[in-house]
Amino acid sequence: MSDRVTVIGWDGSPLTAAATAALSAATLVAGAAHHLALPEVPHGAERIRLGSVDLAARRIAGHRGSAVVLADGDPGFFGVVRTLRAPEHGLEVEVVPAVSSVATAFARAGMPWDDAQIVVAHPRTLRRAVNVCRAHHKVAVLTSPGAGPAELALLLEGVHRTFVICEELGTARERVTVLTSDKTADHTWRDPNVVIVIGGGPETTATSAWLAGRRPDSPQGVRGWALPPASYGPPGPAGAEPAEGESP
Repeated sequence: MSDRVTVIGWDGSPLTAAATAALSAATLVAGAAHHLALPEVPHGAERIRLGSVDLAARRIAGHRGSAVVLADGDPGFFGVVRTLRAPEHGLEVEVVPAVSSVATAFARAGMPWDDAQIVVAHPRTLRRAVNVCRAHHKVAVLTSPGAGPAELALLLEGVHRTFVICEELGTARERVTVLTSDKTADHTWRDPNVVIVIGGGPETTATSAWLAGRRPDSPQGVRGWALPPASYGPPGPAGAEPAEGESP
């Protein structure tokens, strides 16, 4: 039985030497259809079309041999690594990362992304992704079938945003489109795609960025104590040492 799996990220560029070596020794390979079609996948290896990562992990745990999982981008960033590392599978996970799809999308857009919010959208959770897009200036949305650019734009009705839609990044069919949210639902978009949503607040300036994922001016300093001052008791005598757990 296998107790180890190598997870290889793929961003469309040639595989690294470490990834190629792991694949060449694999007796089981799991991934999407475009991963399994890579020429580096051994012809004699068992192939699993990756749908449910949990089911694939069970197959891997019961496999006698060397197992590899192929995934797009950085598999540790909203990817398969979290599920594969679940204690019930008993798998030791080795990761060979690639550039994440979010990093690639912002690179194609020519934008910094240390001040961006990043959300995953599924049909059942699309509304909360929309709420993040309403509340923040810059958001990257990792979409899924049924929760793509058109659905996102429809739920943003009445809220003006600019969309940068990055389809099939790293492939020969890659396409990047910039348009306003009110025009997005008029098009058909290819999966997989990443949507960068821009608007709704001031942009981080070149000199103010220091905290990833947040505007650097929030929160704005100390806003007060949680309780009224009297709740903390009378002040101690001048020069007294603070008690354990108190601030000096």
